[in-house]
Amino acid sequence: MKVTFNKESLLSAITRSLGCVSSDKTMGSIEGIYIGTSSSNECMICAYDYEKGMKIFISADVEESGTMVINGTKLASIVKFMPGRITLETSDNGTATISSGKSKFQLFYINGDTFPPIPELSPDRFFSLPQNVLRKLINQTSFAISHDESRPMLTGLYFEVKADNVRVVACDSFRLAIRDVKTDTKMSSASGEEEFRFILPLKTINELARLIDDKDEEIKFSLTRKRVIISMKMRYGDEERDTTLFSRLIDQMYLEYDRFIPNESKTFVTVDRKELSDALERAALVTEDRIQGQAKSVVKLSFDDQMLNVSAISINGKVFDEIQIEKEGPDLLIGFDCKKLLDILGGADDETIKLSLTSSLMSMIVEGADSEEKNTKFLYLAIPMRMRES
Repeated sequence: MKVTFNKESLLSAITRSLGCVSSDKTMGSIEGIYIGTSSSNECMICAYDYEKGMKIFISADVEESGTMVINGTKLASIVKFMPGRITLETSDNGTATISSGKSKFQLFYINGDTFPPIPELSPDRFFSLPQNVLRKLINQTSFAISHDESRPMLTGLYFEVKADNVRVVACDSFRLAIRDVKTDTKMSSASGEEEFRFILPLKTINELARLIDDKDEEIKFSLTRKRVIISMKMRYGDEERDTTLFSRLIDQMYLEYDRFIPNESKTFVTVDRKELSDALERAALVTEDRIQGQAKSVVKLSFDDQMLNVSAISINGKVFDEIQIEKEGPDLLIGFDCKKLLDILGGADDETIKLSLTSSLMSMIVEGADSEEKNTKFLYLAIPMRMRES
């Protein structure tokens, strides 16, 4: 195999593939990235860890066809500091020579035939989203994805896709995040389904968040029952080429999240999101102070007339803040994990938010105060913590 690449194209392709390289040290073929010639002027670069994978085609000058699996991290480090166009050449003794100008490196490689076969999929459901819409949906909900493997359905982002609306949901048993966006999804289905429901695993969500940009270009989703193919255009050097991310889906029913939302709130509060977020950041200096043997303390929110008192106490100190609010209903004292509540406020994007509360032991609803005027709306649930008597 002997192939010459544009440096920027090759480096971009390798770097984007690294997130799909397996960390399992017992299977050498999936610890590296696959590079193979597909025609006289094109190469395929692929990574696959049996859960998710990426496939990229970039332009190349192919003198001798062939395939290889090589350490992607080391190859990226070498290519990054090469002076110009990159030539990869393999030899029969298991070494690949990477050269550019007068610079030359050698790395060990294994034959591309050892790389696992990419799943052959026949999707029957399709839809698309603008990249900036998907990016926003992920950024504003993924913080609430659970890491508890004992409940697999919660370890991903749940999608409900309709012709004119997309809803994403995440829940980690401490927070519930729901985001709706009105958009033309261009959905189609071989069976005429009017709604698609599926769960994308957290690792795939993290890869998507790393890859997509804040632009209007569309990302296409193609679904089977157990897998998804995500296709997008990405720039490699001076070219824009197709990039494909494929992943398994979490093959479980998602929880009935609607039943956790309180429907008989008694206290309703309107507050400036930044003021509340700033007060919680100050409280976090006390609540998040890690001391051996000391549990995190609770941040207390006391809704008293038209004032919100934010306070916390720990072994290292105390904090107290006041924020002007608009309140309807009875006064209330409630406690939260400060960091988790900050994550929720970070996901909200309205300047003014509405808090709906029932009691000190029931979840607080966080919504945008003017979401009805937009094509997007959100609802977060913050589950309270029990407060010890002072």
